[in-house]
Amino acid sequence: MQSLTKSGILKKPKVSIIITCFNLAKYLPDLINSIENQTYKNFEVIIVNDASFDETKEFLDGLLSDNFIEKIFRQKGTAFGSVKISKEKYKVIHNLKNLGQFGSFLEGLKVADGEFVCLVDADDVLVPEYLACHLQVHMNTSVAFTSAAQFEIDENSVVHSLVSLASSGYKNEDFSANLKDEEEIFNLKEKIENFEVKVLDNKTCKFGNWAWGPTTSAMMRKSAAEILLKYPTPKDWMKGADKIAFTFLHLIGGSALISAPLFAYRRHKTNLSSANPVLGNFRYLKPDCVKLYVGYNKRIRFDILRFFFKNYDYFCERFNPLNVKKMIFSIIFSIDFYTLKRAFKSLFVR
Repeated sequence: MQSLTKSGILKKPKVSIIITCFNLAKYLPDLINSIENQTYKNFEVIIVNDASFDETKEFLDGLLSDNFIEKIFRQKGTAFGSVKISKEKYKVIHNLKNLGQFGSFLEGLKVADGEFVCLVDADDVLVPEYLACHLQVHMNTSVAFTSAAQFEIDENSVVHSLVSLASSGYKNEDFSANLKDEEEIFNLKEKIENFEVKVLDNKTCKFGNWAWGPTTSAMMRKSAAEILLKYPTPKDWMKGADKIAFTFLHLIGGSALISAPLFAYRRHKTNLSSANPVLGNFRYLKPDCVKLYVGYNKRIRFDILRFFFKNYDYFCERFNPLNVKKMIFSIIFSIDFYTLKRAFKSLFVR
């Protein structure tokens, strides 16, 4: 049987890749290179400059100039010859003031044309199969968003680990293997071609818990994500956009975990979890970062409840009153052992 879209009657969905950038201009060429090399080609790119004061504005103003882009890529030592910028696919937004990651994502979401959206950090890098793999899972589930595993790189794009401790469900384990040559050691082909998917609902992952990777790990259905445009105070989440977005989307539509490492998470001095690149685990986070995460967990229930009550009629029309009440009860009665354990640990962080 031929593909449903091969006849041209049915169409492939478009993905809107929303990049939020605050003083990360030096990493944009690597990210754009990885986007342009995606195997799935029906996408657009929306880059939101969150009032940066580095070279971000200069880079984006010249983004559609071939000479400018070629110069930047050559300076970075990137193989520009393999990159052909699809000018018509790019949109650029310059925030007049700093809105934070969540606010910048919403600005990009307002102009997104895709049926699916990704919130991508400007300092990360996507593997070529990133879009295709996410879409494959979406086509076989009805979840609000999917979240993939990650591997770890540093500020110089050096690979530190292909199995990140920050990826949900991944731990250091004993294994047996045949010795591989140099190129095979860094080959993700087997992990990407043979991946597992775990679908989560509000019973298997209670509201407020965290089961996913960071922002770049996810692809969201726009029909679900656009509800967040009604969120009253996005500046309350200047940091932690993934916490507010993923927690809400999981509540209304569930999620799915993809075991394949589909992006490189870059650890450097200025990002939120600037711990040792090899150790992407809660226990190694710095005290300030732990306190911030604990603060998110304390606020998330009140903030989402307030969101529901401020837009109660809208939610009832969108989901029907019975389902809205169920979601509200899921928030109120979501305290479990995991949440209490994290709260207890926070008492010892100084």
